[in-house]
Amino acid sequence: MNLMETIHLHKNDFSKTERKVYDYIVQNPTAIETATITKIAELCQVSTSGILRFCQVLGYKGYKDFRFDMLHYLHQEHVEVNSENLFDELTSKYLSVIRQFNNIDQNKLNQLIKQIKNTKNIYIIGVHYSSLPAKHLVLGLQDLGINTYFAYDYMQASHLYNTIHEDDLLIYFSIEGNQNNVSRFFDLTNASKNTYIITLNPKPKLLIENTLILPGYTLSKQSIVDLQSIVVIFVELLLNMFHNTLKED
Repeated sequence: MNLMETIHLHKNDFSKTERKVYDYIVQNPTAIETATITKIAELCQVSTSGILRFCQVLGYKGYKDFRFDMLHYLHQEHVEVNSENLFDELTSKYLSVIRQFNNIDQNKLNQLIKQIKNTKNIYIIGVHYSSLPAKHLVLGLQDLGINTYFAYDYMQASHLYNTIHEDDLLIYFSIEGNQNNVSRFFDLTNASKNTYIITLNPKPKLLIENTLILPGYTLSKQSIVDLQSIVVIFVELLLNMFHNTLKED
């Protein structure tokens, strides 16, 4: 029995409050990827204690253990889809991910926009699949009159990284959030407060203070390619928000 089947099995065991959590999670299971217990409580319109009780009914000590098993369930899920309905199925999955954009850390996002506006030297790095959203941000900022330095392979990134000063802004795109290749060329473990990592991985190995985690990791694992499109949409939102701050001046 998988986790979702277990949740359904306990449907009649939930209180009225816990039923709100049940209804939301059944309809939006992938929201668990990026949402904290506080965010889930807000989305379900219950208290955090209501979330805890929901998890305890299922046999968990707390939300953290439940979330761990939910992520495992989502990443292992492989649903056979009729080819005639595949387009509709994929469209629904993409729309579900986009609806989760409101789970992105707004404080860090606004902080990044402020630093783009106020920093003289901006460095943007994205390698392989991550190079597309990185380049999209570079071109978008150039259209808005902001010059940047850009690297799209590890040798370029290594050279660029060695020219960065503490007061410069570094934006590093890594869809997978891995560090194996990165560590061969530069070290982000001692990244300054002006370094940002943008990733889909809810548990990135390249975790630093300014890590922006985007939704879509589960869908990316089910896709034959990394979901560059999700990160590109985020970049377009970022550029529009940045442009709005320019109009306010």
